[in-house]
Amino acid sequence: MSELIDLAWSNECAYVWSAEDWLKLRTEHRIIGELIGCLPKLPRQEVLLGLPLLLMPEEVSLMIEKNIARLVDYPSIRKQPSESFKKIFQEHRDKLYKEQEVCLRDERRKQVTLMMDKIIEGKKRKTLGVSTSKKKLRKQEVDVDTHAAMMKINIDRDVLLNEEMAKLPKLEQSDALVQTHTAYPWTADVEVKNSEWKYPSTPEEVVRYKVYKDLWEKEFYITSGEKFGGDFLAYPGDPIMFHSQMVITCRDRTEEIPISELIAHSRVGCHVRKTQVFATLSENGDNVKYQSFQWSESCIL
Repeated sequence: MSELIDLAWSNECAYVWSAEDWLKLRTEHRIIGELIGCLPKLPRQEVLLGLPLLLMPEEVSLMIEKNIARLVDYPSIRKQPSESFKKIFQEHRDKLYKEQEVCLRDERRKQVTLMMDKIIEGKKRKTLGVSTSKKKLRKQEVDVDTHAAMMKINIDRDVLLNEEMAKLPKLEQSDALVQTHTAYPWTADVEVKNSEWKYPSTPEEVVRYKVYKDLWEKEFYITSGEKFGGDFLAYPGDPIMFHSQMVITCRDRTEEIPISELIAHSRVGCHVRKTQVFATLSENGDNVKYQSFQWSESCIL
């Protein structure tokens, strides 16, 4: 049995903060949710969003029922950090700083190594008193005698490389990149508390959840249908690659639908090239029934 995915419970909403969990939910379980966070490299736009992933209540109920995930709370995150925790955090920052310093020096060493031939030539010119100015180098050609003298000068590449590396300034801790964690990095060290999930609790919520579950079991990808005036949108494949085919609106079996509302839903579905579907439960409440509508324009003379 695979490990349960943790759904973070906060302010009456469930979130996924881990990129690995987000990918697993999408690819293995067809759980889409809605990304609501800003991208670190593109913070001032809202076309492409990032973690956290906000889940619909129906998605949470399904994952708990199917034993895919659990709803958890982290009380320790809301408390003032202790001195021992501050020490752990500082050690983590120091470790990241040292790793960045090593990476920076390795990258600088590669850059200096690639420039060693030019550096050596410049050292030889300086030793012979030949101008090293770029403008003068374009006009001034090295004569045969000077070139021969330069060839006789022996410079140890390794020693020169070490000298050049010693000139490089040390990375200041204030200049180091600060890693901003999306998922909480010390989850194992904090108190994890299972949260109680009460959805669905009303007849309307029961209808929505059973419709969502039925569509999911029919292998549709489901997202919120709010932008098209429905409850859900049903996709034949991943929404990244497919358009939704149906706008699903959930209704109670005994509820009457005004003709004006039916026409409005059908016209919206026609305009966005989707089938408008009304979903309700059977008499015993065990099965889901669907009725599709399409707007057909007519011309009356």
